[in-house]
Amino acid sequence: MGKEASVLIFSMISNLVIACFKIIGGIIFQFSSLLADGLQTFSDFITDVVSFLGAKFSKKHPTKSHPFGFGKVEYLTNLFVGVLLLLLSIFIFLNGIFSTWHIPDILVLWLLFICFILKLVVIVYLYYVGKKINSQLLITSFSESKMDLYSSSGVIIATVLLQFSNDFYPFRYIDLIVGIILGFMVLKTALQILIENSMNLIGKVEDDSKLNKEIEEFLLSIPGIEKVKLFLIRYGNYYKLQLFVEMDSRLTLRQVTNLEEKVKKELKNHKNFRIKYPVIYVTSHLN
Repeated sequence: MGKEASVLIFSMISNLVIACFKIIGGIIFQFSSLLADGLQTFSDFITDVVSFLGAKFSKKHPTKSHPFGFGKVEYLTNLFVGVLLLLLSIFIFLNGIFSTWHIPDILVLWLLFICFILKLVVIVYLYYVGKKINSQLLITSFSESKMDLYSSSGVIIATVLLQFSNDFYPFRYIDLIVGIILGFMVLKTALQILIENSMNLIGKVEDDSKLNKEIEEFLLSIPGIEKVKLFLIRYGNYYKLQLFVEMDSRLTLRQVTNLEEKVKKELKNHKNFRIKYPVIYVTSHLN
């Protein structure tokens, strides 16, 4: 089992446990905000399951009909996450609008603090491993999981303020305010995920200027290469590279062919570039 899969399984189990705590607590204490928070955490569990299946499928070997592999499957699973978050934001809005005034038991605070700490450990781990192995799935799961922390923080604040709502009448509307704020936060994340992964799905050129510069400097250090122009297209956790190269005009046709094969091999073997499918176009003049 790969690192990405093991982290997703850890996140799945954690989210399921935390969601059960919140949902059961919301039912026992008859606190709608806690129940809604638990349902949001349960959505994290569902998206982790979808992401795990997407990660497994995206590792399939290339076929004749899909010569560049199945890396873009990750974007489809991320789009599902975005749609789920969009629906979740609508639910949070409605839950806040139709919630009734209720002073929750103080034990709700202890439950929320425990769940908050557990969730914090999970998302820190997701972020650390996602950045380390450059996993778009883990990074997206991290972004989506942050919403659960924000939601729990809002419910904690609401629980504290509601304790004083008998004496301070405006605090009775805290559920509504927290619901609207959380709804907008979740909606913003959903739109970001939908837009980013939609662009990547249709073949957005990578805009990582640092990576592009590193590849360009690496190519220009190879004897025989005069100028380069490159376009990186992300396929999940790897890249397809379209490379336009101007070579030394004194090279023979055989030398050009050998150099082209050498460049392809070195690009694919370079561990920091994550290039699987380089396509090279040799030209006599490159602007």
